[in-house]
Amino acid sequence: MSLEEKKFVKAKNLHLSGKYKSAQKIYLNLIEKNKNNYLLHNLIGTTYLQLNDYDKAISHLENSIKLKPDFADNYNNIGIALSEKKKFKKAISCYEKAITLKQNYFDAYLNKGIAFKNLKKLNNAIQSLKTCLQINPNSAQAHLNLGNIFVILKKYEEAKNFFDKALSLNKNYCEAYCNRAELLHLHLKNIDLAIMDYERALKCNDKLKYVFGKLMHAKMHINNWEDYNEQIKKLKKGIENGEKIILPSPLLSLIDEPKLQLITSKQYSDEIYFFSKKNIQNETKNNKKIKIGYFSARFYDCATLHNMLDVFKNHNKEKFEIYAFNYGIEDSWTKKIKKYFNNFHNISNLTLEEILKITEGNQLNIAVNLTGYTSNARDEIFYKKIAPIQINFLGYPGTLGDKIYDYILADETVIPENQERFYSEKILRLPNCYLPTQSNQIISKKKFDKKNLGIPENKFIFACFNNSYKITPDIFKCWMKILIKNQQSILWLLKSNDQNEKNLAKEAKREGVNPNRIFFANRVSVEEHIKRMELIDLFLDTFPYNAHTTAREAIKMNVPVLTIKGKTFASRVASSILKTVGLEDLIVENLDDYIDKAIKLSNDKSEIKKIKEHLKEDHNKNKLFDSKKYTKDLEKAYQSVMK
Repeated sequence: MSLEEKKFVKAKNLHLSGKYKSAQKIYLNLIEKNKNNYLLHNLIGTTYLQLNDYDKAISHLENSIKLKPDFADNYNNIGIALSEKKKFKKAISCYEKAITLKQNYFDAYLNKGIAFKNLKKLNNAIQSLKTCLQINPNSAQAHLNLGNIFVILKKYEEAKNFFDKALSLNKNYCEAYCNRAELLHLHLKNIDLAIMDYERALKCNDKLKYVFGKLMHAKMHINNWEDYNEQIKKLKKGIENGEKIILPSPLLSLIDEPKLQLITSKQYSDEIYFFSKKNIQNETKNNKKIKIGYFSARFYDCATLHNMLDVFKNHNKEKFEIYAFNYGIEDSWTKKIKKYFNNFHNISNLTLEEILKITEGNQLNIAVNLTGYTSNARDEIFYKKIAPIQINFLGYPGTLGDKIYDYILADETVIPENQERFYSEKILRLPNCYLPTQSNQIISKKKFDKKNLGIPENKFIFACFNNSYKITPDIFKCWMKILIKNQQSILWLLKSNDQNEKNLAKEAKREGVNPNRIFFANRVSVEEHIKRMELIDLFLDTFPYNAHTTAREAIKMNVPVLTIKGKTFASRVASSILKTVGLEDLIVENLDDYIDKAIKLSNDKSEIKKIKEHLKEDHNKNKLFDSKKYTKDLEKAYQSVMK
């Protein structure tokens, strides 16, 4: 064996063992004397592919094609590089070329199916992946990817069957455990099994991106706080070390540290949209009216739409044109609001390229992201700079971590001046609470009493109707101390699931409280949900993720809200609401003061009555519930950034 052959063998071994840079150095050395060796160009291209240098990968693979046009692997690998660059149509052309050159080319069919999925051409994707199964019926990868597509199609049981099959074929398939866990967690609501799958995934590979955070978030949904403090320490350390340990949204309910939230958002933004940031244009649009595009996954019956409805209705149509870009589901609420827009675009099944054509045609001045880093987001749209001014607003209470967003809408309470450095966006403040509302929100006329809701008639009612994942061990311990100090009280919570009810009962016992003093309210329509709140004596807020819409709903029903003001946006919203209605005395700075204040109020019926009487006076709540004034203030903010 010659010296060059020995070097080649060594490089191949390094390549196969994942030492791509070391292999690459030898390949590059060898190619200096063998410039016409198509295989070396192919192997160098492959190492660049593995090292995420896609442009160099394509360059070498194209050189290999010039030397050997019928080598199918080159086309498949160029397709992979193009897919990573989000150029899915070009990638599909490469996969198809590879397939014409190599019969039953499994990898090319698989990659083609994934590219079709990314283009939202799901039937084509299914067809390609089913061809994979004809070639290899025992492919765990093909089953996994079919499962992913059926999740998008909302055919959840079929999706689970594909994930199950993938895991029966490969019991150490980390990605399949992760994807099945998300399906169980978010859609099938079997959180116990989801937790098991997340744990199995981490057992296979404890460095899996974001899975530790997803596991913590799943546990929080059922209030499983086993090893909570140790997990929080691990989470903080991971973020500080630059690990991809948690997604931005779940972090909001776990840690009140704006610096860590900024780090996490920056990291997520940089990874997900690295290639979307190219070809950015920022042209001023000289329109007669200011054109605003509202982008959201939540133009349906949910808090975001309930909050924004009056804004859409009250916009000054002589000065503004407003456009909706919907990438979520539609329902009767969607139909109700369509009339308020100059155009309502359903873009949920469109590719990025198709969406950009629509946004370009609308010539927007301002694009408003109402979803941020929450479920079903399409934030990649904003990385093409679809408007000269892009704003982060409402849907995600925190920084999105990228200068592609010019502003975040806030107020002086949710983002004080001393916290501005933790936001990548410039702060655009409204004069009162940033949270929009409906002036005349429909409330059920149904008469509720404590008896028919299953709560005691002669007890002081502490309540919190926040989602279960916002309830941390620390805040729950505070609640238990409050119940112990006031034996004539009960705690009324919103039921999320059976497991959350059981776990909170166990925690209550551990803290020395009879679980029978905790009652759970079933989920009902928003109209009935707001109406029954009037039976609450004192709403106990969560921390570090406050009640936002729920706090405002409690205030609407004249219910006092006790909150802790933290450092992050999410931990200061209830404080902003209370300040706006003149109830700063219900804002405390720490857990001890929170406990003391709750006990004092619950033992002073006259003070509770005084607060409720204060809230019954319309002039005390006008700043919060005057949606016409709010919309004018919002429009002034929009106009100010156009100058």
